[in-house]
Amino acid sequence: MTEVKDRDDWAALVDAVHDLSRVLRAAGERAVGLDAITGSEHEVLRWVSARPGNPVSTVARGLGLQASNVSTTVRSLVERDLLERRADPADGRRALLHPTARAARHRELLDAAWTRQIRRALDDLDDADAVTLRAAAPVLDRLAGALDPSRAPVVAGPA
Repeated sequence: MTEVKDRDDWAALVDAVHDLSRVLRAAGERAVGLDAITGSEHEVLRWVSARPGNPVSTVARGLGLQASNVSTTVRSLVERDLLERRADPADGRRALLHPTARAARHRELLDAAWTRQIRRALDDLDDADAVTLRAAAPVLDRLAGALDPSRAPVVAGPA
């Protein structure tokens, strides 16, 4: 791999990706009239939606978080009817997490809102910028996979 001469370029990418994620999430929730969810709720919901049927401990390991924190987050998402606990058929003492139909509907609404927002914003950019951004999507997905090999590739990712 080629040595990167200017590490500040990568810091700028990190900042841009973080800011874009935050802006899209907040604006998308407002645009479709959904209650805002915290960053940790978003991460847990997204992880469980991509990998339904796992216990809290597996979600915590997958996200690199403390099980007690994930448990608290799951409790909030269950109360809001975004996640549900189902008894493990192999061990009825253990609960497995699944997204609800409401969570799937929220995901559809957010995906549509984010697509509209990005299309509108691209109208203000050069055509070349739009082409570059479209080409960057699979590269960013591969980067995310390289950073987290346990992560399922995002196709039309869950909430």
